[in-house]
Amino acid sequence: MIASTRRSFVKGLVASTSVLILGFDPVRRSWVTSALADTPTISIPHLDGVLITDPATLATFADDFGHVIHHTPIAVLQPGSVDDVVRAVRFCLEHRIQVAARGQGHSTGGQSQVQGGLVIDSSTLNAIEHIGSNSVQVQAGIRWIDLIAKTIPLGLTPPVLTGFTGLSVGGTLSMGGIGAASFKFGAQVDNVIELEVVTGEGLLVTCSKTELPLLYNAILGGVGQYAIVVRATLPLVSVGANARSYVINYTDAPTFFSDMNKLTTAGIIDGVYALIVPNPAGGWVYQINANKYFGTTPPDDSTVLAGLAFPPPALTAATYDTYTFDTLVDQQIAFLGSLGLNALPHVWGDVFVPGSSTSSFVQSTLATLGPADLGPEGFILLFPIRNAFSEELAFRLPREENVFLFDILSSGLPTDTAYVPTELAKARALFDGSRALGGTLYPIGSIPLTMSKADWVREYGVVYPALKIAKDLFDPARILTPGPGIF
Repeated sequence: MIASTRRSFVKGLVASTSVLILGFDPVRRSWVTSALADTPTISIPHLDGVLITDPATLATFADDFGHVIHHTPIAVLQPGSVDDVVRAVRFCLEHRIQVAARGQGHSTGGQSQVQGGLVIDSSTLNAIEHIGSNSVQVQAGIRWIDLIAKTIPLGLTPPVLTGFTGLSVGGTLSMGGIGAASFKFGAQVDNVIELEVVTGEGLLVTCSKTELPLLYNAILGGVGQYAIVVRATLPLVSVGANARSYVINYTDAPTFFSDMNKLTTAGIIDGVYALIVPNPAGGWVYQINANKYFGTTPPDDSTVLAGLAFPPPALTAATYDTYTFDTLVDQQIAFLGSLGLNALPHVWGDVFVPGSSTSSFVQSTLATLGPADLGPEGFILLFPIRNAFSEELAFRLPREENVFLFDILSSGLPTDTAYVPTELAKARALFDGSRALGGTLYPIGSIPLTMSKADWVREYGVVYPALKIAKDLFDPARILTPGPGIF
């Protein structure tokens, strides 16, 4: 036994008992504290951060925003440095402990959970290391909302922000990252200059389109399978200090889709997406949310909305400062949380649909749904996306120039035992229907719970052999992110 006073041991305290962690018991597959000092242990490396094993913390990290899957880790690491991630992964590799990195835990299918393994809580790696005139270097745990709080006053912003900016940079880059500006700039993974990552072998490496491109391509949208992102260099584009917001409601689907197409092709707006909710009178309300950034002179509304077919009462226009506008969804989610609704179980179906099939597919899907299918906090989103045709990326889109992300985000009551199996089946049917049209999966939601290895092979298609090579090269022991079951 190595004495607990030595600096070669972790500095972390177990919150519930305030005892020092001394080492790892390879027989019981658990961490040993000073309360169990007679237990034979394997020495753990020095860490700058905190290693936590108390039951309350483990329960928190055995959950995600779905509140459906619960895989309990044996410890949670809150790293104090990038070196901590390296040391932790090397230790876990040596002792065959599975590892999952977690950003904000906003996925709904257990993607960041690991039964009996180590969760690395990246939220403590949240530094903005350098802001330049056209790029920014950040640690992976920084939230987009905290990043833009620093860049917007400089007149700069990442090209694409997710609608909810409370997500982490590393988390969204591991999934794809879709937002209102995706119709113009593609996904967030299409806008990455360089990554620094820790591979499944515990190696700290830098990758980009020209340096280790196989690893770079696998990581972007790769659901954490090949390495843990610890640092990213991202481009910045100019942005005005203010935003003009346009909210337009439709009850006629063809008119809605026609106007959406006009907005995305006119080259005037800066962002657009749609919210679809049940109409109290029956059917659905299709709500376009569009915006135009500006400096001091607001845009001319008639020019921005030229050619649209909506009746005037359907339009609400407002002006915000850019930061407030970009974080409106965060404010709404915080409000729902204050009502306790974020704690409800969520089953999400998220698919990419070819633009040529989107209108008919959305309308046929909605014909089978009603308010009860969405539950007390459910809604539907539709994001137009410019396909950057990044053929090598793990992030897969239908092979058309214009694509839509179609999200059916349902919620249920904890007392409804039929909710999860019923909605999972519907989410899977949504995926199968989109796939029949050439659609693909957005792996943030619950559909991965229904996926077999054959499904993943089909999902990745022509890039699967390259991804298999990347897995063999960079995580040969298969310790990283087991939740999705891809390999």
